[in-house]
Amino acid sequence: MKAQQIIAGLVSLALLSRTLAAATPTIPSAWVGRYQAKGVKATSGMDGDRVTTIGKGQGQTSLFVQTQACATDFTMEVDAYGNIEGHGRIMYVYQGAAANLLTMALPGAVANVPGGPAMTLKDGKQFRDWSFNGTVSPDGSVEINGVPNEYMDYLNVNRWEKHRPWSALPPTDKGHMRGPFRVTLTMQGKVPTISVDQFLQLDDALIKRVHYTAHIYRTDDTEKPACTFEAPPPQKCPATEYLQTNWKVGKEGVYTVQSTRDMKTGKSTQETKVGRQPKPPSWEGNMNMLIGSAQFNPTDGSYQMSMGIGLDSGELLPGPLKVSEKVELIYDSACGFGIKGTATAGSGLAEAGVEGAIFLTKGP
Repeated sequence: MKAQQIIAGLVSLALLSRTLAAATPTIPSAWVGRYQAKGVKATSGMDGDRVTTIGKGQGQTSLFVQTQACATDFTMEVDAYGNIEGHGRIMYVYQGAAANLLTMALPGAVANVPGGPAMTLKDGKQFRDWSFNGTVSPDGSVEINGVPNEYMDYLNVNRWEKHRPWSALPPTDKGHMRGPFRVTLTMQGKVPTISVDQFLQLDDALIKRVHYTAHIYRTDDTEKPACTFEAPPPQKCPATEYLQTNWKVGKEGVYTVQSTRDMKTGKSTQETKVGRQPKPPSWEGNMNMLIGSAQFNPTDGSYQMSMGIGLDSGELLPGPLKVSEKVELIYDSACGFGIKGTATAGSGLAEAGVEGAIFLTKGP
């Protein structure tokens, strides 16, 4: 009987120890409470990497993609045992376009989608509710799980599809884009804070990398996270016709001075370049006298393509003077179809030229 009482007492003592251990706070008391956010955001294509070029020659395609996921509302509760419960709302943005010479063979896409083949969310942006949970470890390591489950409406080259929401918080690596999401809680002065400013390299055909930023802190006040998006400006056709002259002096890649005058507006510009300057993604090539080109404008997502005939005296005549003439059918996603003519002449370190176009139709 005494042995049974001793065993029962030991069992009760073990259970009591476990209960007391479970009731003991596991994180600093200063970390316990309600958290708000000044901002929680994931973006891509907004740090000078919005354009990706794939393929070569006439098969080259330029892709313009910008994405954003940012919290418009955010509340997180942390208890004494390091448990996290939270909720919020995320605004999603996906803006994409594509251009290559083969697009001219897709009249349906060009006619039905302003700007040609495009990828975007319905209404430009969509909102989804967000619930999440997680834990805070005694060393400040934070693990959060939870991504909005409701699919979004996504227009992919004139075809509606469903697109899964993604996280505004950083995953551990590109193989865990839906979680877990790990950040760190530290004391900034007397305020427990989670700060994030990091990039995740994806090297995807559409998205090269994602930039994650966040500022989450403990407070009893109500904070409205910063969450805005400036969409690319609408594509506009500056004129139904234009004529430009330009001259350039200097060696390309070293030092050049270039002047341009628009004969329609009378506006003149002059710029000095030192070293080789980056150019908009473009392609230009020829086969005998048949020529073609494609150029993509990352400012508003518009593009311009042309096909025609051209003559380059450098291939026919000896001597330092080079003369080039081109006549092309042009399609500009902002101006429609037209005819473009270009003529340049140069010798040594000097070059002059004229370019003109008349658009036969008016674009969006």
